[in-house]
Amino acid sequence: MTMTTNTFLPFHFQTLDSAIELLLPHGEQQQQLRIHEIGNEWFAREEKRFSHSLPDSEINLLNTLAGESCLVSNAMLEVLFLAEMYQAITDGKYKPLLYKEKTTLTQIPAPATQGWRVNPTTKSVTLPEHTCIHLQGLDKSWSLKRLTDYLKKTLSISRGRLLSQGDVTVWGPSSSEQEPWMIGIQNPWHENAKLGAIAMPEGALSTYSPLEDRRDADSGNDVLQCTVAGQDLVACHVWARLLGSLGLEAGLSLFAKRSDACEAIVLTKHDELHYYGPETSLGQRWLDLQVDHYHFSDGHGKQDVDSFT
Repeated sequence: MTMTTNTFLPFHFQTLDSAIELLLPHGEQQQQLRIHEIGNEWFAREEKRFSHSLPDSEINLLNTLAGESCLVSNAMLEVLFLAEMYQAITDGKYKPLLYKEKTTLTQIPAPATQGWRVNPTTKSVTLPEHTCIHLQGLDKSWSLKRLTDYLKKTLSISRGRLLSQGDVTVWGPSSSEQEPWMIGIQNPWHENAKLGAIAMPEGALSTYSPLEDRRDADSGNDVLQCTVAGQDLVACHVWARLLGSLGLEAGLSLFAKRSDACEAIVLTKHDELHYYGPETSLGQRWLDLQVDHYHFSDGHGKQDVDSFT
């Protein structure tokens, strides 16, 4: 999505793995300089914590000390608790803990019953021997969500949009006329085309394709791209990745059972578009979609149409 009006001022930041764009209302020059400083410091700090590309990052230190107690930051503890929560919510399908195969230098998911130990008194974490943590983007979506909360609650910025690759979070109206944000959903078959759009007065969405991740690219499932929308960016990100990695039938079945107040569109490799969510959202929230299969929710995670049973 590209804004060309004079209402908002774009701020651009760069991490090791993605470009980030922040749109905020025009303000005083002093405030603009402060936003640049806050953003640069924020993402530099999060890279220092979670980047696998930085040898001395906190996550790499934790992984290196697998089998030993490792002191961690409050932010790392918060993210690890989130990872445990989503592993439970997804019936163990989200697997942040991996076994390291010494002979093949590959990593395989550890069983859901295997986990790390946390000592909240000393703020330390102990991973099982020969394991490592890979958060699969949960850390990035958490960082974007926390920055959004800081801008809204601490700096009292009433509206804006934060974008990083497929993750988007918005708050407040997009114009003085109280219009919602219009977010276009990229068509992976055609570079300059859209699958449709979603009108969002506030909330988040995450778009994911298994082809973007070597661990999912060869999974053989039928999903080409999926987009999940809701109020919480971390939840949207986790569910988008799971829908992409599990495949259409298994993914939507789990999504219907376990997701909370999220909606999704899934494009298969056969060029068929599936929609999951309330029927009332179509035409009001989701716009210009050419849906082939509907899976309407009744508000309790159940499917009424085209059910996978």
